[in-house]
Amino acid sequence: MLRKFARIAIVIVSALVGLQAIIPGWQIMTDGSVYGFKLPAGWLTGAWPFSGYFVAGLLLLVVVGGGCLVTAGIAAFNERAGWIAALLMGFVLVGWIVGELIFMTETMVMTWIILGAGLLLIALSAPFALPELRTLISQRGHTKALAS
Repeated sequence: MLRKFARIAIVIVSALVGLQAIIPGWQIMTDGSVYGFKLPAGWLTGAWPFSGYFVAGLLLLVVVGGGCLVTAGIAAFNERAGWIAALLMGFVLVGWIVGELIFMTETMVMTWIILGAGLLLIALSAPFALPELRTLISQRGHTKALAS
């Protein structure tokens, strides 16, 4: 029962985060705004290596939006791979927010929602993904030993 609940929650959380990242990602890429709010250039710290928000928008669109939608699809159709995809996507979301905190001087409510979603994906998937990863690693090591 817990596995089923966790899997359903992973699909829902991943899909929602993915869907909510697509439009802002595109808007940030094209005009540096989020739902009509123009992101001030002064919000970028000196650590940001680019001149504007285009790269951030591209990453939001492709890595966060696309990655979450792919994770939702994998989790919906392949339980074993879904645990691993959700764990990896959880770490990607947490990394995204760490990057946002490093490269921006201001945060928005969505910053903390995405951080929570990433931590939730990690918490839901880790108990099931870690045994799967151990199995994959041991199988790979066994295959290499046979090839030698």
